[in-house]
Amino acid sequence: MLLWALLLILGLVSAQASISKKAVVHLSPPWTTIFKGEKVTLTCHGFNSSKPGTTWWYENQQLRDSWSTNSIETNQTGEYRCQTQDSALSDPVNLVVSSDLLILQVPYSVFEGDTLVLRCQGRDHVETATNVTYYKNGRISSYFLKYSNFSIPRVGLSYSGKYHCTGVFRGTFFAQKRSSRKVNLQVQELFPSPELKTTTSHPTEGTPMTLSCETQLPPQRSDIELHFSFFRNNRVIMSGWKKSQVLQIPVIWRKDSGSYWCEAKAMTQNIWKQSNHVKISVKRIPISGILMETQPSGGQVTEGEKLVLICSIARGTGNITFSWHRVGIKASLGEKTRHSLKEKFVLSVMNETDAGEYYCTANNGINNISSLTAKVTVRSRDLSSQANSSENIGRLALGLIVTQFILIGLSASALLFCFGPWSKPGTSWGHCEFSSGPPQQSK
Repeated sequence: MLLWALLLILGLVSAQASISKKAVVHLSPPWTTIFKGEKVTLTCHGFNSSKPGTTWWYENQQLRDSWSTNSIETNQTGEYRCQTQDSALSDPVNLVVSSDLLILQVPYSVFEGDTLVLRCQGRDHVETATNVTYYKNGRISSYFLKYSNFSIPRVGLSYSGKYHCTGVFRGTFFAQKRSSRKVNLQVQELFPSPELKTTTSHPTEGTPMTLSCETQLPPQRSDIELHFSFFRNNRVIMSGWKKSQVLQIPVIWRKDSGSYWCEAKAMTQNIWKQSNHVKISVKRIPISGILMETQPSGGQVTEGEKLVLICSIARGTGNITFSWHRVGIKASLGEKTRHSLKEKFVLSVMNETDAGEYYCTANNGINNISSLTAKVTVRSRDLSSQANSSENIGRLALGLIVTQFILIGLSASALLFCFGPWSKPGTSWGHCEFSSGPPQQSK
């Protein structure tokens, strides 16, 4: 039962995700203003246009009809919207059917980077206009002696405004200047400025980090390809534009701290936009597990010999400053700064006065810790020599004692042979043959 409920929830989430994209209405011809008696074809494109299904059409916010086809024809002024089984309700299309003598025709949707085409059109196309003038917000934008469309390549958001046109029509007896109604043209943003998102703004050294440059194209321009680039402190992190909006940084270090941002670019339209700046501060791993060892082991050294103090830590990042100290002395014996977890310090010649307790410290700018003390003893070279002499005398005495015991043992074996039961009768001491084993018996 629980599994079924989980599958149901996942299905609802998936369904909601699939219909989150709006349907798109396309016009043919592309003009939002037409003359009375003309028709326009409206086509509804859903999220998955290749999938057959029902299309719902709305006129002036009322359900007009449902069709198995995704296209309808109309010659009526009104607001039109559509919806399919796998997409949300489209944005409205406001169609104007005019009985004026002169109209200005503009496309239904215009995005930054598009080529904008304006058409000043006379009714029934019977009369030919001259001195055609196009206006934006009441000011002349372009002038043509003969009838002509007005094309503006690569328009930006600043091209939004109220447009109209005028033209001179020459009749049989006189010329007449006519003016179209004003049309409000809104150039839409191709995509919003991207937002740079990170997995964390305070990552720890030695860990991965992910940057994401997030923006979205409108449904009408979903076929446009966006490329992305990432920057840190005004320097590009990876050269060239990449198709992926995600940048994986496998390992980040303290030196990678700084201000991050990204850019998104529509390659064919040559439109790029910059994201917000995100301050990323990489934290170092604090030092832990400090230990000091000595060589020779145990800290026992003879006068005149060297002593090696080895300081190591179990964990910590960044450049680490190791320093060595002796209890009772303020100044450090020495220090080293390395990108390392272990360093050693050598006292090349030890004296009796160097005996005492030693310890080391480690600091990476985040924290400073000290090791336990290690006791170091320094033996005098004379006492050491005496100890060696005593040891040698003891070894010599032990050798003499062992030799004496061996000789005594050999003498005892000889006596047993001469006077034992196997000795010959009448044999004198002077004729006794010493042997290490029993004599051979004669046959």
